[in-house]
Amino acid sequence: MDAVVEGVSGGLRHLRRARNMTLAALAERTGLTDGYLSNVENGVTAPSLSTLATLATVLGADMSAFFPPTRHSTVHVHRAHGGKHAWVNSSSAETHTILSARSIDPSFTGLLSRISPSESATGYARFGERLLVVLEGEIEMQIGARNFRLAPGETLHYSAHPQHLLKVTSTEPAVILWIVTPSVL
Repeated sequence: MDAVVEGVSGGLRHLRRARNMTLAALAERTGLTDGYLSNVENGVTAPSLSTLATLATVLGADMSAFFPPTRHSTVHVHRAHGGKHAWVNSSSAETHTILSARSIDPSFTGLLSRISPSESATGYARFGERLLVVLEGEIEMQIGARNFRLAPGETLHYSAHPQHLLKVTSTEPAVILWIVTPSVL
């Protein structure tokens, strides 16, 4: 199979499955038949650019998702002093270092956060799930009416849909490793 056709077929299958969509549902939303879409996913048929544009729109993706990027290593190394830092605001005591590689359709984002102690908690509400590991310091997470106190080495996995609050309870900054889905970057 041609590399471009393989990229289109694999990209379509990946995007459709990532959105928990059946071929029949995709066919209904695009006006194409599920047999045609099956042929595209199996590399039997190569769709036109206008068909790819329609598929990308329905799947909420960019057309580039159907074309394989130049193959680079599938391994991403993050060097201790080479990270990209994102500050919440210029006067903030929070920094977040992006640990994960940026790809066409990443399934998660890895972040390393350093959060200074504060009198008030920081509120969040996001779509998806979060897994955090406290590496240094101590924190308290309030999710709904429940409070969780966490120390180094302890983890918390939760749905990020409800409002949740994070407060550093130690006198030193907390360092937290986050795995966030879906990817936020």
